[in-house]
Amino acid sequence: MKELIVAESAAFAAGKIAMKYFQEELTIKKKGKIDLVTNVDIECEQKIKKVISEEFRKHSFLGEESGKDGNSEYVWIIDPIDGTTNFAHGLDNFSHSIALAKNNELICGVVYNPVQKKMFKAYTGKGAFLNGKKIKVSSTQTVVDSLVVTGFPYENDSLGEKAVSSVRRLRGNCQGIRRFGSAALDFCYIAQGVMDAYFEYDLKSWDAAAGMLIAREAGAKVTDINGNEASLDTTHFLASNGKIHDEIMKYLERV
Repeated sequence: MKELIVAESAAFAAGKIAMKYFQEELTIKKKGKIDLVTNVDIECEQKIKKVISEEFRKHSFLGEESGKDGNSEYVWIIDPIDGTTNFAHGLDNFSHSIALAKNNELICGVVYNPVQKKMFKAYTGKGAFLNGKKIKVSSTQTVVDSLVVTGFPYENDSLGEKAVSSVRRLRGNCQGIRRFGSAALDFCYIAQGVMDAYFEYDLKSWDAAAGMLIAREAGAKVTDINGNEASLDTTHFLASNGKIHDEIMKYLERV
């Protein structure tokens, strides 16, 4: 599983860069009205690609900041800092997300929070792990006993309304709804069993790729918001422990 070892090394390298700048002065630009990018996002992505390229010279990349690079059947999907807004404000809930896919099928993935020193990882068919310890989804049986996590789109108002409507319908019918600000980590919290369900509209492949694999390898059910099996082309997600999946879908706005 050389690919997974290299992915971990790349994430650790990005983490060193992020920690050098964390809660320090940053160069911040806007990609949209409220969508931020920092100098650290760009530096981390360059470092991740460099570490991987040294071992897999012919592989391609799809990075949030640099786009598509190469035409190999093997593609590394990178979110250099997932949770940039948190990072820019000095909050510690952000991550480096790195996944490898072959012909659009996920092979391995890592999600690393360098502040909390949490390394989530998975290799297809081998299970999911947090800092080397195998993890699995929760055993919660009903939505009313569940803790749910979500997020909100940056730009799409109509999808934002669907997210708000779904939260409104769920409120009072579950134990709580959280919004942490890193989709990659949200998937991992499902894998870890500390959250029972996660839904979000309008994600990109770099937001979801690694976390989706980690969640599935921990036993999660991951679909689109309409209940179809999720893939790298999916943009609207529901991930759960599987036991409450069908029930929680009744509260969510379809697309």
